[in-house]
Amino acid sequence: MVVGNTSALRMLLPGGVGIARRLLSADLSATSTLTVEERPIKRIGRALETYMKLCKEHTSMMARERADFELGRRHLANIMNMDAHTMTQEDIDEAIKYLFPSSLFDLKARPVMRPPDEILPKFRQLSFDDEGRPKDSRFYTLLPTFYGLLSDIGIKTKTVTSFYNDHFVAGKSTESESVNISGTQWLSREKVEKKLGEKISEELYTHLLMAFDYLVSLPCSAVEEKFIMQYREPLTASTKSKLFGPPIPEVTICPITQRRNTTVRTRCKDTVAQVQVLDAGVGKFDVNGQGLHEFRHLIAREILLAPMIVAGVLGQVDVIATTTGSGGMTALPRAVRHGIALGIAALYPETMEPLRISGLLTSDPRKKERSKVNQPGARAKWIWKRR
Repeated sequence: MVVGNTSALRMLLPGGVGIARRLLSADLSATSTLTVEERPIKRIGRALETYMKLCKEHTSMMARERADFELGRRHLANIMNMDAHTMTQEDIDEAIKYLFPSSLFDLKARPVMRPPDEILPKFRQLSFDDEGRPKDSRFYTLLPTFYGLLSDIGIKTKTVTSFYNDHFVAGKSTESESVNISGTQWLSREKVEKKLGEKISEELYTHLLMAFDYLVSLPCSAVEEKFIMQYREPLTASTKSKLFGPPIPEVTICPITQRRNTTVRTRCKDTVAQVQVLDAGVGKFDVNGQGLHEFRHLIAREILLAPMIVAGVLGQVDVIATTTGSGGMTALPRAVRHGIALGIAALYPETMEPLRISGLLTSDPRKKERSKVNQPGARAKWIWKRR
């Protein structure tokens, strides 16, 4: 083919063989250049095509899940006689707990109804340039978000150190406050993975905590308090949605004995109890000036000891209680038992869930039922006789 083109050019352009050769060489070089450029573009196109396909599938799936969630929310609002437009997520959680009561110990096994963006795994949106190269410099570390967080911690550490050197070493200020992290703890590895959207090992999680601990230990770390508190959570969560009755009391420290203690007011029928639970005790009971052995009925003793047995702190706390009202054989111990359970849950947060499952943290709202007219009692009926 090349020879034929050369002879044709030689016939058309006598004496222009050099020009023809230059034209052919330019044509061949252009063809070879296009071939070389097209091959990687095709390969990159396949990779991007696969990624775009997965991205579209995830987008359509999330759209279907959101539509199903909205439909379920409207049905739930109709069942609970509520307005679907003003129904919040808290209302949905309360409705699910009411319709599907569960006492499963593991909270993850209980039925929930939340938006799909909070439950389903997130799809990582990657960015590439025109030639298919990732724009993120940490793309090939396999954990770009995690290592980006470590880099941010390093930058924050350098910022805190520079701030300390500029203001305190130079003598411009005399106060260097560290961030106050009392009453909080670091997020667990599972929560960090959910926050970052990446799976990390226990070793990497330990490195992350070491970096955070060093940042917190620096003087003037309060400058980055907002950044640090994003990865911490309170030690005790709110029990508003878990308990019926008095909430978990606050723990106080006695200035004289330096013992932790709690005080709570409980009620059972007509009996009102003021219960104080003290840590580091020997199992001492003081109910209206009487000890445990002075309760003659065995069932009353069992009621008073039930929270300690369930929590596994028998003989480790002291109880001081005063009661008012007309309490019977079980009403008085039950009122005191509720206060003991709340105090133990406050002193030992890890025992809160077993106590809740046992029903010891729930108030008993029942009262004596009134007698009915023409009846010997609240429910009893006269014996029917034909004559």
